Amino acid sequence: MDISVLASGSSGNSLVVSSDSDALLVDAGLSAKRIQSALHEVGMDAERLSGILVTHEHSDHVSGLGPVARRLGLPVFATLRTHEALRSRIGDGIDAVVIEPGTSHRIGGLTASAFSVSHDCADPVGYTISDGDHRVAIATDLGIVGRSVRHHLSEADCVVLEFNHDERMLLDGSYPWALKQRIMANTGHLSNAAAARELVALARGPLSVLILAHLSRDNNTPRLAFETAVGVLEKAGRSDIHVLLAGKGETLGPVDLGNGTCGRGRRAGAGRVRSKEMTTICTE
Repeated sequence: MDISVLASGSSGNSLVVSSDSDALLVDAGLSAKRIQSALHEVGMDAERLSGILVTHEHSDHVSGLGPVARRLGLPVFATLRTHEALRSRIGDGIDAVVIEPGTSHRIGGLTASAFSVSHDCADPVGYTISDGDHRVAIATDLGIVGRSVRHHLSEADCVVLEFNHDERMLLDGSYPWALKQRIMANTGHLSNAAAARELVALARGPLSVLILAHLSRDNNTPRLAFETAVGVLEKAGRSDIHVLLAGKGETLGPVDLGNGTCGRGRRAGAGRVRSKEMTTICTE
């Protein structure tokens, strides 16, 4: 099974998980043209897509949803309240499929399961996607990691986890105080430190690939996020884990979950836990 990040951050989010026969798009926060271009860049034929999973209705996750779904004829999976929040924004002609937290759907050769997350929108979820051999857990845009989220992350061998901001950079930065409060709230975004605390438990599980996602352009740096994650995993004795960075404007992948390396797409930043340097393991 492979995973490719097409974009990650406040200006747009989208990724694709694929097996030998099927692929699922998770969120469509880019234009249809950019999504199709990014798919081509990571070597993915759009015809292989079997559906679109939506985490929540914020524009950086759904701005291209309607056009992509209609152009490619794909069903859109989301919670009922997310579908309702999207109804006036994505237009008609969409095959809307309800997937509720705690339920799973078999979509081609992949199984997608939704779990609730804490974020300031209608009914946000994360997803696990499995082909029977590997399991990917996607948890971005969450203010806290609750018991259910932690359970789903602990069973995955690849985790896409939000490392949104450095708390000191955010507090010292130029954002209005109300926006800082929103980001730091339990329904906001996960800080480097909060995300790193979760890695202590994840290091005891099957985790082999960690992708740091949804980094803030203004309140974080790739090196800060990377070194925070690396430091925790090194202390936990998990030098075998591949740590990758998903960044704005660059594709990452496809990442082969069998060995943690990635190919055609441009790297957003990558490294092994055993090195404090962000050495490249993804090639052009």
